[in-house]
Amino acid sequence: MVTGAREAGRPRAKAKAEAERQRHPTEVRRRLVIESARDLIADKGLFNVKVRDISAACSVSPGTIVYHFRSLDEVLWEVIKAETADFYVPLQESVRDSGDAAAELFTFLGAMFSDDPDTRRHWLIWLDFWAAAAREDSYGEWMNTHYDGWRQALREIAERGTEQGTFTCADPSAFAIETAALVDGLAAQCYSRKSRITVSEARTHLLQAVASRLSITP
Repeated sequence: MVTGAREAGRPRAKAKAEAERQRHPTEVRRRLVIESARDLIADKGLFNVKVRDISAACSVSPGTIVYHFRSLDEVLWEVIKAETADFYVPLQESVRDSGDAAAELFTFLGAMFSDDPDTRRHWLIWLDFWAAAAREDSYGEWMNTHYDGWRQALREIAERGTEQGTFTCADPSAFAIETAALVDGLAAQCYSRKSRITVSEARTHLLQAVASRLSITP
């Protein structure tokens, strides 16, 4: 799956200089645990990873993990938060203030569907988190907050494009809800095991659907 494929994606967190480790030992060790847990969760599943698995992956004792995290559940939470921030924030920043709402929208959405290890890992983790959010209030509340921000970003792009005359969107709020749902649905299909829809096909379907909705050429 994604384990062992880091060369093509985001590099693992490297050990910092000795002086920096002394100044921030907790920060460094927590990050090491979170980075190691990411690949394990993508490979084994969100709730199939144990402390001993993470311990072996990052070469620290189980006691060290327990010392820096109150529980395994906290590790899982931190992985979800870090994965979400590391995936969405760079995408948003890469297209921010581009001056062309249509180009911004298509670049943003297209980049969410890639066959590289990091993108695949992100969706595997997120697919597991959907199931958790459906059954646990705290996970559900956090996911709803995330979707509020995600839909707001889409709505703002739609409003800006309409103001620019780049495309037509009579209801930016409805567009944001529909587009977020389309992204999720296609991701669930193309990143599942033995999928009959490739990532490239999912990306094409997404961009064509959005272009049709806004009456523009992707």
